[in-house]
Amino acid sequence: MARPEALAYGGRVIRRQWLDHARAVARFAPVRPAVKAGLRAALAFIVPTVVGTALHLPGALWLAVGGFNTSFVDKGGSYHARFRAMGGTALAAALSAVLGGLAGMHPLLAIPATLLWVTAWSFAGVYGAAANLTGNIAATTFVIALGLPPDSAPAALESGLAVLGGSAWAMLLSLVLWPIRPYRPARKAVAACFDAVADYAEGMSRTVQGAREDAWQALIQEQHGRIREQLELARTTLAATRQGRGERGRGERLLVLLEAADAMFMGLIALGEQLESLGPPVSGPVGDPRAAVAVALLDCANTARDLVRLVEQEGRSRRPQPEWDGRALRDALGDLDARGLLTRLERARLSDIARLLTELRERADVALDTACRLPGPPTQAPPPARALAEETHASLLDPVRAHLTLDSEVLRHALRVGLTTTVAVYVASVFRPNHGYWVTITVLTIMQPYTGPTFLKALQRVLGTVVGGLLAIAVASWLQDPRALMGLVFCTAALCVSLIPLNYGLYTLFATLTFVLLAELGSGDWTLATVRIVNTLIGGALALAGTFFLWQRSEGQRFPAQLADALRADREFFDVLARAWRRGGPPDATALGAARRKLGLATINAETSFQRLLSEPRWRTEAVEPLMTLLAFTRRFAAVCTLLASRRSVPSTPAVGEALARFARAMDASLEDLADAVLHGRQPRPLPAFDVLIGWNVPTPDGPGAALGAEAPLLQAQLERLARQLSVLHTAATRRLEALP
Repeated sequence: MARPEALAYGGRVIRRQWLDHARAVARFAPVRPAVKAGLRAALAFIVPTVVGTALHLPGALWLAVGGFNTSFVDKGGSYHARFRAMGGTALAAALSAVLGGLAGMHPLLAIPATLLWVTAWSFAGVYGAAANLTGNIAATTFVIALGLPPDSAPAALESGLAVLGGSAWAMLLSLVLWPIRPYRPARKAVAACFDAVADYAEGMSRTVQGAREDAWQALIQEQHGRIREQLELARTTLAATRQGRGERGRGERLLVLLEAADAMFMGLIALGEQLESLGPPVSGPVGDPRAAVAVALLDCANTARDLVRLVEQEGRSRRPQPEWDGRALRDALGDLDARGLLTRLERARLSDIARLLTELRERADVALDTACRLPGPPTQAPPPARALAEETHASLLDPVRAHLTLDSEVLRHALRVGLTTTVAVYVASVFRPNHGYWVTITVLTIMQPYTGPTFLKALQRVLGTVVGGLLAIAVASWLQDPRALMGLVFCTAALCVSLIPLNYGLYTLFATLTFVLLAELGSGDWTLATVRIVNTLIGGALALAGTFFLWQRSEGQRFPAQLADALRADREFFDVLARAWRRGGPPDATALGAARRKLGLATINAETSFQRLLSEPRWRTEAVEPLMTLLAFTRRFAAVCTLLASRRSVPSTPAVGEALARFARAMDASLEDLADAVLHGRQPRPLPAFDVLIGWNVPTPDGPGAALGAEAPLLQAQLERLARQLSVLHTAATRRLEALP
């Protein structure tokens, strides 16, 4: 009797999943189109095409391929980094064109050559995103050359030289004729950090006077991950910009500003955690002191906006003089205390909030002083910049050695792409001889290291190609004038690159229109749109088959490890505090910063893995809430640790020291057990009684909790809060097994 109901439920789940995927295909990213990049890529593509066609050069196609692909690599940054990325891609593409052409002349070599070459370049992802892009371009160039074999070895060499010629034009266009100021990307990235900090401060100002209990949680979920990603992006951009320059002026000042933005972010986290712990608004003749906090936070946001302006414009400007700090709150606190409206714990909390506001103002002053000196002459860098010195580079072969195991996602993906592309080459050569390389290009473009993104990209690629092919058929039916078509191709090439940040499907649509019209223009065959559609469908099917059947590991298998890493990063962050408690001093700043950054990155990785889990076509929709709770309260636990780290000292009496030591040992063991339980799919062990361990509910001659509460009521309240966050994590972990596929 239950079978029809189960089938109906399954049908509803499938319909909802397909609806979610349809929304993902049509979703636009909240960014602007890359108009300048699109126009520059169109010039890099169309000028070699026009010149090659006008001069009847045999390698006109390769001139266009080299120009388009090399311009595609230019992502901004310093001249040194851009030249290295574009030059490396040009050499890799030229070599791929030569070897692909030679292999295409000997069909018996085509299959093994494809397997080795494509797998090797797909494995280049061990060196990062830039190397992965270069590897994809090299593999794509190879399969194009394989599908368009030359008549002789000298002709294959000419193809490689033509690729270099088109690439040289793209580099000239990007680095000389259309230059970008080398520090502009770094300044914009650092300014974006202060802009994100301003948004966070404004959100806190609104939330501190609100009545919604879940407002703080929503704010953390919205802002913390975004700001940490922005900080890491700015760190990477600045490192790439400074590499090889040797100067000590703007670069080091931007490092100081980046560290100041990070410090302001940490200060706001600690402040928010303390504000959330306040009780309901205080009513009476004096009013609620949180109004003073809300005003100070708005002023803090305005100061961060001033920093955005100063960093972006990098010109001589008058230094703003902010007037906010913790004094207004201290005045309100004094009035309330004089009237006897505050308990001892409330007084301690409000005093700590005033301290945090004052420290936040001090960090903002450092940032303002540094921002106003950005355009000045080089000077000795302040101490914070020294902590951000570039890391020493590891051996070139270290990443390769680290990933030479089937447990490596990069190696598994490289083997998967290599084998699937090899099959695509065989299928194209046997069944689709007309422009068969479109099949292999589709495979290389669609396949991603993870199942969810591959499935989404396949949908976008196929739909974009079908619509673009239909548009190409419509255009070819009424417009066949070569000059008009060349102008249209320029516009569509510019559009396809401009729209990549918004939606990959739109890029595919205009890319299909561009290359089909160009191929038809060169061959005179006005039926290639249908060929493009059919070849894309074949390539998409092969890509999905390779993804699902070749060493595929679902995100449900990866996510527990990512979540366990985030919980262990929480444990390491707390361990820095525990070591400071044992020493009886403040936490080590260097160790604290490293642990905080590691935690931020681990949490981002876990959240990204969870999003990929939801995007997989076979994910289970039931019982997702425990996983979301684990992710959310991993950040909440870190926020309380950040608040504890802001304390300048803790009581040092033997009784308090022993209570803190017991608490630290129990917390460390509980976090490790929780991470291990999540990783291995078991129920976590019961939590210890933290109130008994630390003694805040144990009767003593002086009353409950005298060992800690009498000397540090605020510290006791913060530790209680930390124990509650762990309890929520533990409860969610006991229910998480049913949420994993």
